[in-house]
Amino acid sequence: MKCILLHAPGETLEGFAEMKKLGFDCQAYPVSQQVQLLRDTHFEEFTDFLGNIPGWCDKPVARSLRISFVKMLLDPAFAEDDFIIFGESDATPIVRADELRSVLEREMNEHPETDVFRLFFEASSAPSLPPSQPSHLSFEAYATGVRTRNEPYVWGTHAMVIPARSRSKVAELFRNWRIPTDTALEVAQSRNLLNIRVARHNLFYQKPRTTHADVTRLFSWRKRRMALCLASYRRPEDLQRQIYTMMNQSYDKDFFHLFVAVKGVSEFYVNTFIIPQFRNFIDDGRLTIRCFPNSNQLTNLLDCTRGLDVSEYDLFLKIDDDDFYCRDYLSTINEFHSLIPQHYSSFFSDWSWVLYKPHGIAAPQLEPFYVFGSSMTVTPQVWQRLHAAETDPSIIRETLARYCGGEGHACIAYSEDNFIHKVMRDFGCDNIAPLVSRKGIAHYLMVQKSNASVTRGGLVPGDAASHTDLSETSPPQEHVVYAFHPEWKDSLRIYGSDCLRVSNGDRAQVLRFTDSHLSLRWEKWGEEHFKKDKRGAYMFVS
Repeated sequence: MKCILLHAPGETLEGFAEMKKLGFDCQAYPVSQQVQLLRDTHFEEFTDFLGNIPGWCDKPVARSLRISFVKMLLDPAFAEDDFIIFGESDATPIVRADELRSVLEREMNEHPETDVFRLFFEASSAPSLPPSQPSHLSFEAYATGVRTRNEPYVWGTHAMVIPARSRSKVAELFRNWRIPTDTALEVAQSRNLLNIRVARHNLFYQKPRTTHADVTRLFSWRKRRMALCLASYRRPEDLQRQIYTMMNQSYDKDFFHLFVAVKGVSEFYVNTFIIPQFRNFIDDGRLTIRCFPNSNQLTNLLDCTRGLDVSEYDLFLKIDDDDFYCRDYLSTINEFHSLIPQHYSSFFSDWSWVLYKPHGIAAPQLEPFYVFGSSMTVTPQVWQRLHAAETDPSIIRETLARYCGGEGHACIAYSEDNFIHKVMRDFGCDNIAPLVSRKGIAHYLMVQKSNASVTRGGLVPGDAASHTDLSETSPPQEHVVYAFHPEWKDSLRIYGSDCLRVSNGDRAQVLRFTDSHLSLRWEKWGEEHFKKDKRGAYMFVS
């Protein structure tokens, strides 16, 4: 009999020696990570059956196993053979192939309605004694209940015979049902959607794996595409350092892109002093730098990818400009997301180093953090929800009311981080800190408290002051432009109709402000007009 076993890179066919000795023809079949081919049309209806949150079962390893079984079962190379054993690389037999073949021929004749013959009674990692007589090998109906029993009897898909006529039916089950393969078979049997018979004895067992020391060899391993979102306000020196840090990550450079939204710095400064430093990364398609007005903290973050097609990305990472990330930061996140449910976000919550500089001397301190805002990694679903909240503040109020027990956002002050974390919790999230500890990473992420504070805005317009305003009526957006005047060169901060020359405090009324022209009426003298040049600077014209 042929045994076609799913085989991930670096894995060993653990039972190969036993199979050869007992007369089986063992072949490895490559696992697939083409999880986008899964339809996931059935999910929520199994909540009651599972007795917990089904999403917790929807881990990358389960999704990879599903699509791998689909491809294996539908492979035309096996279409003419009813007696193929399909399974995983740890499957190991304890009976001879000719004895099993004889029993299966009898079973197929007596029970032609059977879709799946499961070759083990319950999951086990050790061999048990085979029946004393081959004639005693037999099968019985798969006894499931109206709800999963969550025990070894219903675990595992490491050794099954699926007649050719039933393979497309089972493959469609695995493709459409967003639950693990063994749970899908259990549900299908309980609802009379499949007819499954189970061996009364463990004819196969799962021999312990010997080759999972290298995490990149994990069955569920794949490289996820990451959108790194960095909103930087008034800290060009920190911004430049952070760009170099991200561009020097150990993660495959073809699988992440850094999107930067610069705030509180003039376009002239960015074009003249920042972009030329990183032209090679921009030309390589690894970095996008754009200028935006400063707004509330949620808008500032979302500006990073605003108007861009980011549909190809699996994860969106919130990167702070002034914090310190280890070189393996992205690789560790990818590893963690190979272990947690497919649709989960992640964050870091633990004791960690915080950088202080009393009297200018670095003095890091260990402090506990409920959530590191700069560590948040979210799925596309969460990213879309944040965009919806930006234009519909009721989403923010409703979310925080559920978690905080009150209305508005007073419980999170001026921070967007706690709101984002609560949206992550709505969709499912997990803490990466235990993995970081197991890997022995001494410095994963360090928050900097020694830098100048950045004034944060409110999440909901009107609920809180957005910035240090120039007047009581200033709107929430702040623009910074650089102007060339015959008598001076300086940055100007603009809030609606108010303008401040930053070096000497001169004030002006804004008469006109567009992407090409600026007209001002100074308090101490008359009107002046400026026109924007290709560098992004506003040049005096009259």
